Amino acid sequence: MTTRIAIVVLPGPGRAMPTIVKADLPPNCFIVEGINPPGATPTQGDPPAVPGRLLGTHLRIAATRARALEATHIMVLRHWPPAIMPDIQKMAAACQAHPDALVIGYRPPAWQTGLRRRWTGRRLPRFWLKMQTGRHLRDPFCALRIYPLAVIENLRIYQRGTMLGAEILVKSAWADVPFHEVAVDADLSVHHGEPSSLGEPVWRFLLNVHYALRSVLPVPHRKLVPDADQAGSKVSVWRPMRSLRTLLRENTSPTQLALAAAMGVFLGTLPLIACHTLVIILAANYFRLNKVAALASSQLCMPPVVPALCIETGYFLRHGRFLTEISLETLGYQALERLYEWLLGSLVLAPLLALLIGGMTLMMARLAARSMAAVRNLGSGAQ
Repeated sequence: MTTRIAIVVLPGPGRAMPTIVKADLPPNCFIVEGINPPGATPTQGDPPAVPGRLLGTHLRIAATRARALEATHIMVLRHWPPAIMPDIQKMAAACQAHPDALVIGYRPPAWQTGLRRRWTGRRLPRFWLKMQTGRHLRDPFCALRIYPLAVIENLRIYQRGTMLGAEILVKSAWADVPFHEVAVDADLSVHHGEPSSLGEPVWRFLLNVHYALRSVLPVPHRKLVPDADQAGSKVSVWRPMRSLRTLLRENTSPTQLALAAAMGVFLGTLPLIACHTLVIILAANYFRLNKVAALASSQLCMPPVVPALCIETGYFLRHGRFLTEISLETLGYQALERLYEWLLGSLVLAPLLALLIGGMTLMMARLAARSMAAVRNLGSGAQ
């Protein structure tokens, strides 16, 4: 596939359009200077309009103009550093090699000095992106990005300014768009050239929480890549072999199923009262494990068996003997003590049960994978 990359240059307010030597651009790149805001009617000779904050509408207008110029990808820059041309050449080459991917740069960490800049510049954005999508990027705030036009044209984008880049990354990951990272030298972040406000960190935090909660809702995300991994039957702990075959058809390896089952049992054993499901889904999403397998295995820890075993273990650790009296006194008035003993006991039993269920799941999943492979080989031999 031959890529054509439209580079839209938007200098910040009060800045002049930089001088760009177009002869130095890669052969598959061309410059589109500025975009007009909605409702504007530019006349001949007018300078390109410069938005104070970049909106999703601006990106869609730029994508429409790039599509009219037969482009396949788009890069939007609000600043043109003098030494940016080698980075653009590297990213254009990566885009040519990975035409379906969203190409994003990552800057060397040497420019970040101080604990606050390291956390706000990379660690927190990486944590939120991992929590929301299960994807890992070295530098989610890098502004050097090449988007496939289909991403800008088909995703529903509502944010503005610095949160616009985060929204595109999250929704692109939900839409199964692959990411490809390229090492760059230019120190260019999504904050560059954007006006800031006092309430922006609070709004950014609330929006990240919203995306994290949205990622665990049982509502399908908008897809740009066809999803061929459809489960053929219901998953249940009461039909383990049939459920494992169903999950293995979703391109999940036996090891990943075992890890998901172990994690579900581990978290299901802990006294996470009224929030087991939410914590398990968030953890499975963070580690990119199968949510269905994790939730199904956590059902083995439903009351009363596993909580009772944890309470007995915790009671034994505290008093050197098991709890034998079941009464209103021990379970009602001493409920806080039983909860503390549940926590103590779960710290001992959770790893043991996770190893046990994870190992059993691994063996059964491997048996199921072998039987499925034998059936496939038998079918291909009959043909």
